Amino acid sequence: MIISYPILTMPSAGNAMEESEDAWLARLLAESDDPKGAYPARMVGNMYCWHGGLHVGANSATPVRAIADGTIVAYRLAPKTETYEGRPYDTSFVLLRHETETGAATPVVFYSLYMNLAAAEHLHGRTDTLPACYRARTSPDARVPDDPKNAKIYRRDILGYPGSQHQTGRSGFHFEILCTDEALARFFRDSGRITDKGSADIYGDIHFVIPEGKSFSAAHPRLPKGDGVWRTADKNGNLMFPAGTAGSNTGQQLYVSVRLDKDKRITTTRIRTAQGQYRNLGRVEQPGYGYAMLALAEALYPDNPSAGLEWLTFGRVLSEERSRHTDNWQLVPYAPGSVGYIDLSQAGIVRLSDADFPHWLGWKKVEEGAMLSPADAIVDEPATLQMLSGNGDAGKAALRHLVVKHPTEWDVSDLDARFARLRKPGMPLVSEDSWQRFKEQAQKLAFWQHTGLPRAVWHFHPLQFIHHMRRALWLSVDELRQAVPARMLRGLGAGIPAKIVYETAQYSAGTLIASHYKQLNPMWRKYGVTTRRRLAAFLGNSVQETIWLSTLIEDGGSRAWYAPWHGRGFLQLTHPGNYLGYWKFRGRTIDAGISARLAEAHARANALRSNAPIYGIEASLPTVAVDWRKAVADVAYDAADSAGYYWLEKGANKEADKDAVSKRRTFNIHFTSQQRKRDLFVFYENVSFRRASCLVNLPNHLERANPSLNGLVDRYHAYAYAQVLLFDQPQFPDASGTLQFKPEEYQWKK
Repeated sequence: MIISYPILTMPSAGNAMEESEDAWLARLLAESDDPKGAYPARMVGNMYCWHGGLHVGANSATPVRAIADGTIVAYRLAPKTETYEGRPYDTSFVLLRHETETGAATPVVFYSLYMNLAAAEHLHGRTDTLPACYRARTSPDARVPDDPKNAKIYRRDILGYPGSQHQTGRSGFHFEILCTDEALARFFRDSGRITDKGSADIYGDIHFVIPEGKSFSAAHPRLPKGDGVWRTADKNGNLMFPAGTAGSNTGQQLYVSVRLDKDKRITTTRIRTAQGQYRNLGRVEQPGYGYAMLALAEALYPDNPSAGLEWLTFGRVLSEERSRHTDNWQLVPYAPGSVGYIDLSQAGIVRLSDADFPHWLGWKKVEEGAMLSPADAIVDEPATLQMLSGNGDAGKAALRHLVVKHPTEWDVSDLDARFARLRKPGMPLVSEDSWQRFKEQAQKLAFWQHTGLPRAVWHFHPLQFIHHMRRALWLSVDELRQAVPARMLRGLGAGIPAKIVYETAQYSAGTLIASHYKQLNPMWRKYGVTTRRRLAAFLGNSVQETIWLSTLIEDGGSRAWYAPWHGRGFLQLTHPGNYLGYWKFRGRTIDAGISARLAEAHARANALRSNAPIYGIEASLPTVAVDWRKAVADVAYDAADSAGYYWLEKGANKEADKDAVSKRRTFNIHFTSQQRKRDLFVFYENVSFRRASCLVNLPNHLERANPSLNGLVDRYHAYAYAQVLLFDQPQFPDASGTLQFKPEEYQWKK
């Protein structure tokens, strides 16, 4: 799932790519704090009525964008703004259906609603920015697309512009996330019922529930001696594995959350108070940990570092990899002012992730019958009313995590029953005149009869839902296809050559996606390729090296001087040393004598630029080694996993994390090009990406401004497409320096 916010405004200062996810959410929440448009309920008179969405305040010129790829279910482009109680309100809306996934066995189907969009009379020539299927269909009535084939919407497409909301008296729009019973059951989990381990669909933060009475040590009991990375202090003298305090969490269950943030491992512990709330007990940061994961796995799980990396990353092993070491010692705050080391693999400790919706963070399902009379829209349940009346940050956060089922407000078939209590003496709708005006407004906004959805649906706080789901970053087949350009820019030579051509993508481009995406996505999670920057850099290289995701064997590699140890897999694992390194990482062993002969033959082949010395010892290789080598291309797991290992082993995550702008570079397409012969064209250079690419293709050229690595222009081209796919605000300067969301001549395979 790739998901973004409906408003993509830049922060007031700084780079949007450097704004943390928590800061971005806080900024949008501050723009959506009007109590008259709050989630999950708002005041009508002196009563709380269910409100399935949130009123997002935004300037009327700010585009409202689709949060994810989807299809239009229903829409209305109203000709004019309406008036209720002397205040304007807009009835234009778009309802989208999204069908994606957060894991191999976790389909996610949900709907996003954008209501109170500006009427046609206020668009002033901007209708051509709207989806084609409804831009010219101005009407006060709700509609469904005439042709479903033309109803496809892509993330960041403009759906409309903020309109008027009579409740708030400002420009903005009503934003809602909803889903059905069946859909919710397939991806939402009640973590309070999990007693061992959660879903294998692991994403985001990793969580542990530690029962009371567990022991903590003052030091990591298996940390290797010597001067490895784990002994190095950061520039401020902070150790990766500092001394702790021995003790026990006597009488107190701990709720532990672990986040890997670039180079840091950040661990936060919460406890449950007597009032049933969860408060922070302590927090500890371990600098350098994130960039030392491979070294730690090799040191702590030497017989199978691959399994060790899963222990360190997920808190458990999800694959078939196994190590004789099954412990997972980590530094955890366990008492006020005290941290210690505990084996998180031991029995009784529950292991979860954000995919399990941790209940101590506030995630909770609330059904209509438990909170109010099913016949009306009024909130009655005492605990919920108490939450709604609270003003503290903790209470507001808890409300944002409620997932509530109640009848939609966009169905007018039962208005009399739903709002009967608001018509009683002393209530705002007591007079017949006020009631009729209210009904008229509700009918102008209504559209539910066009959706085919049940009367009552589940609602999420829309911004909190997006904030949570942005951590999943599991690319579906349809999403991953967008990383493959419809037309390819290809440099004929190393580095940035004089000959660059532009050609239609081969028919086979993208054919690996459907058969391998279920191995690629877990691999990215295992090897920390879990941010948009890292994933874009990985794809920029992998798409090029696999000839636009069409082959797992190096083109012409069988004739190379290093054959048959030529490139295989999604990052073209090449040369005997890299294969042997990967096999050792997987816990596989090759006789030391054979390894030495291979290294000697490879050195002679390099000197002669002939593969004869390597083929000369091929017959002496054990059959299993030949099979392992072939598996890097032939076995889906190996093809993906080898690429993740190589990426991490070269330290590419660290380079990909660095901020760098994309610079426009112009050239003339070579006269031999299939298309656009001799035309002026552009590609976008990016230093951070270039350095990551050097690490995986030509490490010796890392510090060069124009390295001679293979397919550099091709990689820049693929990286630009990966940025459009993944980034919320990709920035490509045009000829005048104005930043655009997409590169010039951008064409994707839809």
